[in-house]
Amino acid sequence: MKVGLFRLEKKPRIFARTLAYICHYHNIDFFYFTSNDVDIENETISGLFFENGTWVRKETNYPDVIENHPRLFRIKELHDSLSKKCVLTTYRIGSKQHIFNILEKDGRFSDILIPSIHIKEVSDIDKALNLHNHVLLKPSKSNHGKGIYTIKKTGTTYDISTDHSSKQYSKTEFEQLCNEVFLKRVYLCQPFITSKTKEGLPFDVRLNVRRNREGEWSTVKIYPKVGIGRAITSNVSQGGGISSINPFLKSQFGDQWKNVKDKLKELSKTFPPYFQEFYDSQLDALGIDLGIDSNGNLWLFEVNVFPGATYFRVEDAEKRVEYYMYCAENKDKLLSQLS
Repeated sequence: MKVGLFRLEKKPRIFARTLAYICHYHNIDFFYFTSNDVDIENETISGLFFENGTWVRKETNYPDVIENHPRLFRIKELHDSLSKKCVLTTYRIGSKQHIFNILEKDGRFSDILIPSIHIKEVSDIDKALNLHNHVLLKPSKSNHGKGIYTIKKTGTTYDISTDHSSKQYSKTEFEQLCNEVFLKRVYLCQPFITSKTKEGLPFDVRLNVRRNREGEWSTVKIYPKVGIGRAITSNVSQGGGISSINPFLKSQFGDQWKNVKDKLKELSKTFPPYFQEFYDSQLDALGIDLGIDSNGNLWLFEVNVFPGATYFRVEDAEKRVEYYMYCAENKDKLLSQLS
């Protein structure tokens, strides 16, 4: 059994070494490669194998399984060549708006959905403000918590905030900002859900789930992300922090913390198989981000198909390797589903 890790960086990072160690324990040949390392004509790869503490470059045939970066799909010729012979683990799921649309249409998880509209003109924001008074605007495509704004309207004045600033805009200034920012790319507008700690810091809870040795969904980690020093987002890559889930919930929800924890655990079990129904390709992992209001209600902020695991690399890597073994054993079946 042979597994390749496809990434964009030329040099493997610590996570690749973690995967290499665990693969070695399971007698799996593991290597790292980028798009420049592939010879499509001969179906070979000049991969980096981790041997005796050093990455060594060797030529190898296409592997059984490739854990791929989602951007592989943008390199059509390479993707088409690899996907015919190798099981790819990661697939695209579409924009935030696409995801919201399919969930809203289906309706089974409507209790956690935040109403959302695609901004096409300035009046769309004004209509949302008339309904909700306080709204959040965010890019339709995931951007690591960047480009997010909140807007309140008082009379003819617009109070607009980001993680780092807050400013009042006149009607003319607001329209100019819309034309320069919100209408230049695809933005979504939602009512602002207050998911903040008692200290006033924004937070959400990530459900990190992956398929296991049997190809079934399992929970890797449930943890809160807190936007330390930020006004809106809790994104870890933008300077947020994480905490253990139990003490965090106890500190925020008191005697009700177990009820909130039970809802999170239940959702981590029920949502992934439900979400998979909308996709033909077998998804390997999801990062489900949820806000929690002061009443303990859960609200779906975002679903990611390529969730990070910076603070629990080993736990996450163990589940990934389990799934590699499942994919290799079921290679023919998985490839035939895509043909």
